[in-house]
Amino acid sequence: MTRIALITRVPCREDAIEYLNGLQVDYIIGLGDVECPQYLNNYYGILGEMDEVTIMKYLRKSKRLITDRVDLFSVNFSTDYVLSHFSPRSSQKVMGEVLQYKPKVLIHGHSENQEEYHVLDVKVISVGSFEKGYYLLFENGKFIKSQR
Repeated sequence: MTRIALITRVPCREDAIEYLNGLQVDYIIGLGDVECPQYLNNYYGILGEMDEVTIMKYLRKSKRLITDRVDLFSVNFSTDYVLSHFSPRSSQKVMGEVLQYKPKVLIHGHSENQEEYHVLDVKVISVGSFEKGYYLLFENGKFIKSQR
């Protein structure tokens, strides 16, 4: 079974990069605001509001910008497992998509805190800031809240 780490708000620091590369995962999926994705093994990601144009260009050129899906995760709200940088609490657009399409799970970045809540029947999981030590693992069909 695939093992995936989901991250957001990762500083470009050697200790952070070494820690993430040391995780025994098949992919690292960034939910925006990841400062040095080029140094992360098997990294794929979406963009956040703090990401620079150079990061977008790198991800596009290396075909690591998620424009559809990676494994069972998608940026398309009509699928079961949706990735977003913004939460439904912080974005009317994301809230509208959640209410319209009702995916099973929405996983988002942007937030400093790791939490799980529901919008109607949709499970919403905030990965939490890696700067504060939070990340999320997905393995054997389950989400595991993790902290370094």
